[in-house]
Amino acid sequence: MSSADGFFISMINLLAYGPIVPFVVALLIGIPSAILYCLEVWVIIANFADFNSAFFVLVVVRAILSLTNWICQFFENRFGKIGLFLAFFHQLPECALCFLYFAVNFAFHVENLLTVFLLLNRFSSILLPFTYNKLWRYALVPALIVSFVLPLPFTVPIFSLQMFIHVQNDNVSFTIDHYKNENAVKSSKISAWSAIFFGIICLLLNLASLVAYKFRRPKSIVGQVQSNYSTNNSMVERKMTIYTMVSFFGQLIMAIFMITVYVTSTQFVEEPNKSSSNGQPALLGLSAEQTQTLFLANYNQYPWVNDLSTIAIPAWLLLWASTKMRQFISKKFQ
Repeated sequence: MSSADGFFISMINLLAYGPIVPFVVALLIGIPSAILYCLEVWVIIANFADFNSAFFVLVVVRAILSLTNWICQFFENRFGKIGLFLAFFHQLPECALCFLYFAVNFAFHVENLLTVFLLLNRFSSILLPFTYNKLWRYALVPALIVSFVLPLPFTVPIFSLQMFIHVQNDNVSFTIDHYKNENAVKSSKISAWSAIFFGIICLLLNLASLVAYKFRRPKSIVGQVQSNYSTNNSMVERKMTIYTMVSFFGQLIMAIFMITVYVTSTQFVEEPNKSSSNGQPALLGLSAEQTQTLFLANYNQYPWVNDLSTIAIPAWLLLWASTKMRQFISKKFQ
């Protein structure tokens, strides 16, 4: 074995069996970003007269959902990875375990849908710069209803799963798991397909916005009275559009990660287990233990990937994009 191979194997083992590292990295990313996100939500709500638009309503709703999901993940995934509160989790009823599993999956779908509507909001602001505010006064409530109702048929069946606390071989770490059967809802598969559709739709919306910005925006400005569309308003709209597009790529990182988790779980865990039980050769010549290690090396990165993509990027980007936000926050600390 070469030194490069040895280093690679050591890194894989560290990622797979050293969950404290991604846990700490997630805390370093998540805590300051979550504090900033909470502050931004409070600023928007407390000064809503200055942020009175459908765009900021969507931003606040997505932020509250992301922060709630962040807290739920500590109970659904993160504490178990480092073996905290095992006795407490053993005392939880099955419905509580189902709720935690439901909350994380539900939030993933809703955040994606809210991102889609944020992109639609920005697209309409470019295409219809003088009427999109009126349009979104009517479209906002239906958009929120769709975002929260559409995922329910795919996530409510989680409450029918038989959940249990799966203690790992080290007798310290544990996960919230469910018994697998043919009729059980396959939440990871649903999340993977949802992520694929989300990525395609949002990429198309981003491309449409870029095309509309190139061809529509200059025409809409030319010939208009300067007071109708000031340079300052143009800069604000441009920054809000950049915020939405870049925060989408944060959500896209999370979506790609969910697809990767599904692929690695099926190819590195479920298929090798079936092969070994049927006496078939292992995947790529790897043992079941080795494929499990590859899966864990990927899955254990969930905390910091989530915090970076759904908390840190939108929180810090909003601070950059909104001059009003920076002004209100600076006043609070003067």
